[in-house]
Amino acid sequence: MKKKYIIKYSFEFVVIVAGISVSFWLNEISIGNQNEKERIKVLNSLNMEVDEIQSYCDERVNRWNKDRRILMMFLESSGQNFNVDSISKITTSKSSIEFNLIYYRVFEPPMNRYLSIINAGTLKYVKSDKIKEILSRLHNTYFSYVETTVEYEKILKENFVSFFATSHSDIIIAGSDNKISFDEYSLMLYNSIKKDKKLKSNLIVLDDYLGSKLTFIKLYINILDELKFELTNNLNS
Repeated sequence: MKKKYIIKYSFEFVVIVAGISVSFWLNEISIGNQNEKERIKVLNSLNMEVDEIQSYCDERVNRWNKDRRILMMFLESSGQNFNVDSISKITTSKSSIEFNLIYYRVFEPPMNRYLSIINAGTLKYVKSDKIKEILSRLHNTYFSYVETTVEYEKILKENFVSFFATSHSDIIIAGSDNKISFDEYSLMLYNSIKKDKKLKSNLIVLDDYLGSKLTFIKLYINILDELKFELTNNLNS
């Protein structure tokens, strides 16, 4: 009789333990499946943002290249006969030239998805340390490099604008005077650069900053391409 109870209770104990083990196992599978869904969701979100940042960077590179080409044409022509036709092939807008001289263009790539992921703590679902490392380089190190060159350009132009408005007020006035044509305005600016060494030296420094911006944004784009490659591989696997 005693043996019978031992067998009965032993069987019940085994059943209970097995039930707990199966329940725990099923729970682990459920958690694993949920984590995998979150991982795919995060990777897809990052992948979409990479495409958005790429489009933004393409626009910035095109715009900054255009700015630099305009500036270089005035600088390179200042020692020879000026040809306004070469400028008009890039732009026929006085405001475009004036903006290039006085104002700066920001660098604000779309990062809302990444920031949301960081704030929500869902980056933990990404298993790839490589992706996390690239994200850090992209959004911290190389973003900072580009942003710093933009900030330096901003400081330069803030200091430059008062000199430009005081020493070459005729150029500022001509920019908003509809009676003065684009060709006349361009020639006025060319003559000012040719005669004023201080103006020319400021523009040479500005050209250097534009060159630095383009160098660093291209490095930023290289990291972006690296991230795209890793995201694609992880999604496909």
